Amino acid sequence: MLVFDLIKAVCVRVVLLIHSLLVIWLASSITHQRLNWILAVANIGLLAESFVTLIKNKGQEWKWFCPCFFFYLCSTIPGIWILELDRMQGYQDKQDAVNQINTDTSKHNATNTTDARKSHPFDDIQGVTIPITMETETLVIIMEQLFLYLMILARWILPRGEITRNELSQLLFVFIGIASDITELFALFEEHAVRMSTNLTYVILCIWSFSLLQFTFVLTSTHSPKKTRTALATVSAPDDEANDVKENVIKAFFQTEVWSICVNFLLQDGPFLAVRLYTMIEFKVLTYSIIFFTAKNGLLVMLLVYRLSVLCIERQSKVGATEEEASSIGSKKALSEDSKAKSVEFIEKIDESNKDIPAVTDARKRNGNNERQNEP
Repeated sequence: MLVFDLIKAVCVRVVLLIHSLLVIWLASSITHQRLNWILAVANIGLLAESFVTLIKNKGQEWKWFCPCFFFYLCSTIPGIWILELDRMQGYQDKQDAVNQINTDTSKHNATNTTDARKSHPFDDIQGVTIPITMETETLVIIMEQLFLYLMILARWILPRGEITRNELSQLLFVFIGIASDITELFALFEEHAVRMSTNLTYVILCIWSFSLLQFTFVLTSTHSPKKTRTALATVSAPDDEANDVKENVIKAFFQTEVWSICVNFLLQDGPFLAVRLYTMIEFKVLTYSIIFFTAKNGLLVMLLVYRLSVLCIERQSKVGATEEEASSIGSKKALSEDSKAKSVEFIEKIDESNKDIPAVTDARKRNGNNERQNEP
């Protein structure tokens, strides 16, 4: 079993490394800049993490954080940035060329320029030539989609570590939802106004990059609640439980669903809603796609706020119930001590009365004997 886990851990990291190098290769080929290969230095972190995980954890993944995904993101996201920015620049150049067309000759030149950017074989990189002719946008989209699918499949194949199978299945469903929402964000690039705005393109790419950090967290890994202890077992148990609830607020935050809700709100639904609303208001982009996804993000934000309020109310009620239980047990304890003191006092009175009984009996016996002697 240990050998099988080690093999799975190694294979997943090798696949992630290969995909990262392919993205850098594609970015270098399309932009014709060999300097982009310096991005491969980030893979050193992935290799170092692999050795640490294989040696220290025996291939098992960490419980709360997935460092291999973090280093994979650090090495792959810059390459996708280069590809998307190249698409933006190509689109803007095409529009500028179309706007400057005055004659048929300029139209012909502009068309040739556009075709050269859209469809070309891979360049010869370090002596390796791949004779593939495909549209640049298609290649970029394939790499982006494969990027998300690989993280989902990799998390499924990686050794579970300390999380259970139930938590892993929940995590995979969460990853599917995250990946679909992140993919929908790139639908903004289909709008002409968005492609022509360099600043908005940078904003979308920044939000997209931060949203990918969700894949590094294990949002379903929470501690199971402690079993409720009966009040009769120990009188001080409710007091200790109330103190634990008050003092471990930060610890409870990371052990409940609140952590997952805050991460989803800050890294995904909140920023997605903001950028879509900004696009609709500032650039007057009103299409079915952007209206639908904006409404979806708005509804999700409201549901997250509602769920967060429900959890806070439930926790506050638990604290109140614990304090009430502790106070009731304290009052019962005081009553029991009072009744105990009264019973002790009553027993002492009975003992004192029992001590007087023998003296009275002796006196009666003496009086009875004297009466018998005085009889004729």
